[in-house]
Amino acid sequence: MVNALTTSHDAHLQRIDAREDDITTTIRQWLTTVVEDVHDREEHRRNRSRVIEINNLIDHVREDVNNVELMQE
Repeated sequence: MVNALTTSHDAHLQRIDAREDDITTTIRQWLTTVVEDVHDREEHRRNRSRVIEINNLIDHVREDVNNVELMQE
């Protein structure tokens, strides 16, 4: 009887450990996905901001060049 209870208890603990491993794996995969998604969005936002900044600089320089051309005429 004691052997049967010990075997049952060990089997139960194995099932609990297996479930814990499944949950841990799922959480790690979810966390990796979330971090990559946040990184991708932040990278996209940063790139868009930089492009806007460069476009503003180009517009400013273009305006300065036009002003210099008008002054020379």
